[in-house]
Amino acid sequence: MRLFFAIIPDKSTSVSLHANGNFMAKHSRGHVVAAERLHLTLAFLGEVAPERLDELLTIGESLPRLDGTVWMIDRAGGWPNGIVWAGSSQPCLVLSELVAALQQGLAQAGFPTETRPYVPHVTLLRRARRRLPPQDIPPLPFVLRRVSLMESTLTPQGPQYRELQHWP
Repeated sequence: MRLFFAIIPDKSTSVSLHANGNFMAKHSRGHVVAAERLHLTLAFLGEVAPERLDELLTIGESLPRLDGTVWMIDRAGGWPNGIVWAGSSQPCLVLSELVAALQQGLAQAGFPTETRPYVPHVTLLRRARRRLPPQDIPPLPFVLRRVSLMESTLTPQGPQYRELQHWP
């Protein structure tokens, strides 16, 4: 099973992020991520044996609860790997604490964890042919309501996501 922890935006936020992606695609010539696939990744696990799923559910259950804090998206840019992203110019303490708790739980359970600093972002485009320089975008509130454990299945049409469990 290919798994990751994420926060899924509400429908209105997804639609707004998707519209931003469509606009940026004209400049970067990338492939727009479908609105229903947009998410804020907290930890990507990759392939996980199905028998370890209960461990991940326990970790999810132990995470600090989200309280509806607003993470304000107000920046966008591109990375050399062809990803065009939307993120924030300001750190979000609630998000930082959540990711730290998640990384600690994963490490204690023996799951590999990311060694690079966490950079919260939503991927808007993939395979961009022109790198988009970092820039301000109109502020968009992303309400942090619940953490989801997601399964990703790769298909010729792109990844398909399925929520396995969520926590407030």
